[in-house]
Amino acid sequence: MPGVPRATYMPFPFQIDQSQKDIAIAYEYATSNRVINIGTPREAAVDTWMGTSNGRWEGDTLVVDVTGLNGQSWFDRAGNFMSENVHIVERYALADADHLDYEATIEDNTVFTRPWKISLPLYRRKEKNAQLGEFKCVEFSEELLYGELRKKK
Repeated sequence: MPGVPRATYMPFPFQIDQSQKDIAIAYEYATSNRVINIGTPREAAVDTWMGTSNGRWEGDTLVVDVTGLNGQSWFDRAGNFMSENVHIVERYALADADHLDYEATIEDNTVFTRPWKISLPLYRRKEKNAQLGEFKCVEFSEELLYGELRKKK
């Protein structure tokens, strides 16, 4: 899985759904997903690829505090990485009806000498009946995983 924040800036779509208590984000890439808790903040029970996300509203901006990442994901294909001690604060601000301004502040004293930020616009997909597709990151993975279950001729 891509981890946070990489899942958000990869060139694959994602979908955001909001309820009264939580915000769910489903990513096309690797069928990743996460739930942002909007209630009383929760501690990470165990470290995971997508971490534990606690959110709050600051005006019209969703601020998400992400902890409990397992330190196994990368920031890019060049291999820039984080440790399990990383702390990420994301900000999602509505720019207009079709754009969000996204910002992530990364703090990891194990890997970096100081916190750093990324920011980019996120664009709404507007095509009619848009859906998340199924993305397989390894070609022929079904054959590798389930090939022995194929009917013998």
